[in-house]
Amino acid sequence: MQSKRIDRTLAFCLLALVVLGSVFVYSSSYYRAMRRGEDSAFYLLGHLKRLAIASIFFALGLFFPYEIIRKLIFPIFIFIFIVLFATLLAGRVQYGARRSISLLSSFGLQISEFVRIWLVFFLANFFDSHPQTANTRSGMLTTIVLCLFVILLVAIQPSISMAVICLLVITAMLIYGSTKLKLVFPTLAISLVMLAIFVLVFPHVKYRLTGFLTNPVYQVQQSLIAIGSGGFFGKGPGAGLQKFLFLPRIHNDFIFAHIAEEFGFLGSFVVFVLYWQIFFRGLFIAGNLDDDFTKLLVLGLNTSIFIIFLVHVGVSIGLLPPTGVPLPFISFGGWSLVANLFAMGVILQASRKRVV
Repeated sequence: MQSKRIDRTLAFCLLALVVLGSVFVYSSSYYRAMRRGEDSAFYLLGHLKRLAIASIFFALGLFFPYEIIRKLIFPIFIFIFIVLFATLLAGRVQYGARRSISLLSSFGLQISEFVRIWLVFFLANFFDSHPQTANTRSGMLTTIVLCLFVILLVAIQPSISMAVICLLVITAMLIYGSTKLKLVFPTLAISLVMLAIFVLVFPHVKYRLTGFLTNPVYQVQQSLIAIGSGGFFGKGPGAGLQKFLFLPRIHNDFIFAHIAEEFGFLGSFVVFVLYWQIFFRGLFIAGNLDDDFTKLLVLGLNTSIFIIFLVHVGVSIGLLPPTGVPLPFISFGGWSLVANLFAMGVILQASRKRVV
């Protein structure tokens, strides 16, 4: 018998992270806003506006049947390809990269955030609809080449961090799809070759990787100072020092360091528990689904969010090179928040179909 109700535990953990995110965004950005001559709540209001947009996508994921999206996989691929190509030609330049295309004077579309979601839909449909082809060399070659082509368009923006995340998502989907190891290893080999090319072609990637292997870059050094100074209980809300422009973009790329500084190990542990609970509830939901497509869809979307969480924390504590990956549901809002909430909406929609 199907549940017919969304997973309440998953929904509660998601809501808790979103609410905490608003608190953390304000406490990490009010000084930056005042230094720019803005109201102290400038970034919080911006975050809430983006959260409102993301909530529309969350509702879309929750109520719009994902089976219809499944039928639109190829048209969506054409749309993503056109937008990615247009972004490369006439995209808005930010931090030396063309990652969004302007739709209005102050509004840009960053389609690369949705590439990983399309990859999950595409591969879930492929493994469910063509189980025999999925374990043939020619079938997997065609599929993986198409996926890598889309990822390449993301990488040359350049958005290396998102490209790497997409490669990890593909690897996870191959494992979930029970692909033979002899077909998984070539994919991993191609991915490593692509990463090596990225390092050689893009100087900033080489700089970050070299800095990671030799000496932590400035942002990571400040992040480690923030985390180390937080202690067990933290310095208290608003009492952290790194937000006073010592750590750039602390409200986005390094917000975990801010959490550790002001709320300590205890606050960081609470955040960890919420993410772990979301991940394991996703696994639980997938394990109680009869439909293979929905099961793979939930596993892929759930894993992609957890990978981003691990990457953000890994960068903050110096285990990974700096990437500029926001912390899901918590960092200052943008298209990452939109994509992640849409993915969670789809997972919660699927939770209604779990067998109880």
